[in-house]
Amino acid sequence: MVHVALAVLLTGLFLAVVNIAHAQWSELSSGYAITTNWHGKIVPLGESVTVWAGTTDSNVQEVLFRWKRPDNTTFFEVSVLVLGPFTTPNVPPGVPEEISSWAQAHQNINVYYANNTQIPNTLGDWSVQAFFRGTDGKEKAGVTDTIAIRATSFNVIPDLPVVGTAGAAATMLLGLGLFLHIKRRQL
Repeated sequence: MVHVALAVLLTGLFLAVVNIAHAQWSELSSGYAITTNWHGKIVPLGESVTVWAGTTDSNVQEVLFRWKRPDNTTFFEVSVLVLGPFTTPNVPPGVPEEISSWAQAHQNINVYYANNTQIPNTLGDWSVQAFFRGTDGKEKAGVTDTIAIRATSFNVIPDLPVVGTAGAAATMLLGLGLFLHIKRRQL
């Protein structure tokens, strides 16, 4: 019975939350990271998206950005020479807040940056791959970021045609209540 209540609760939470996967800038401790100016937000159709790549590897000379449509076909591909190094807390102009905050918290690290801006032209979950290439022309590492492109606003509301938002909220609360009731009985 506890498993049923927990399943109902988790199902309700799944229905009410939109999950967007993205590579966080905190991953730079591994040597390579990628993020966007829309990190963690849904991008309205027609808006420009800037992808920032960073590395602490001084042998990286360029970053190849590969933009992929939701159907996994390549939309755009461009190689960009890295900028830097910038010694934190210094960062290039125009970086997202995520990068600035990270640089403030991690002092005296040499970081090389590259960026690319595109305007995705279809709805769906896009991905951008960043391939870090060294001075020898060989690939050092690859990192992928997923960007959700939508034609709607930033308001994330579950679309449940049968029960609607109120039904989803009621289901979650009912599941939580059932879970707590069963948990009290066991004590």
